[in-house]
Amino acid sequence: DEAKGGASIAALKAECRENCVEAAPDAYPSYGGPDEMIRRIFWETEPIVWVRVNAFQLESLKAVALRMLLHSPYYASRLAELDAGLMVPRQPGPCAFSGPVTILACRDNEGFFRLVEEVKTAAGEGRDSTASAGAVAIRDAEEALEGASAAPLSGHVVFLLYLNDKTFLDAGGAVARLVQAAMDRRIAIAPVHEQDPASGGVPFRNFFQQTPQVLQQQPYKLYNTVAVPLYPSKEHRKVSLRLVLSSMGAVPCDAGPLRRRWELLRRRMAVARLARRRPAAQDSMSPEPSHQPQQMVQP
Repeated sequence: DEAKGGASIAALKAECRENCVEAAPDAYPSYGGPDEMIRRIFWETEPIVWVRVNAFQLESLKAVALRMLLHSPYYASRLAELDAGLMVPRQPGPCAFSGPVTILACRDNEGFFRLVEEVKTAAGEGRDSTASAGAVAIRDAEEALEGASAAPLSGHVVFLLYLNDKTFLDAGGAVARLVQAAMDRRIAIAPVHEQDPASGGVPFRNFFQQTPQVLQQQPYKLYNTVAVPLYPSKEHRKVSLRLVLSSMGAVPCDAGPLRRRWELLRRRMAVARLARRRPAAQDSMSPEPSHQPQQMVQP
């Protein structure tokens, strides 16, 4: 996070090269200059990504602790004991759905299909999952919400919205239109915020400029739902995907019956709040369109 003193690897390498001396000091005659320092710092071991947000900070701290343990005298001859990594209390574990789930995909939401496949794979991560990744169906949002011959939506349906630098900038305005159509039908929106600039990650404030005002105002209030940050590093991405599943209604695989019932109740309460906040333009269980007028997003 550059706002808190962070920087890219490229910027840190340039800073290292600029501040390292060229000539070898007397105490270190074999010193090879800035190139040696860059090799030792950035190439010999991959730098640990520091994230200070909630569960992601745990992963950063675990990586720091693991790196230290690997160089400790005790584990120097017992590296196999650390092959599985470290665990800490209350870290996010595998999540699973308790029944079939339909994820609506907007093909104009650039980068979405790569993300939805990762989410589907993560859904089958838990050994004791009662609904494997095969129970997660992916449907085209335009066909499901606007298609004249679309099959009715049933069961648990969620619209996964991938927030990046191009989310609401598609030429036809399909992403905004389908998000609104989904919310009109009381379908929950699960926003995911890309964090990697190389993959289109931008500060969240940018979305207030990109997003049509109708989606930011009553009765929609799209950003009242907290977006899950999607980090690129392997450890943090695993946490991101588990939190995405949780935001879509999945529960931890080690949760007991009481926790599962509570999560189901929370989901029903969320749908009830949507019903009170706005009238449904179309019943999510019926393929017949509503004839009530509604304000639609204009491209």
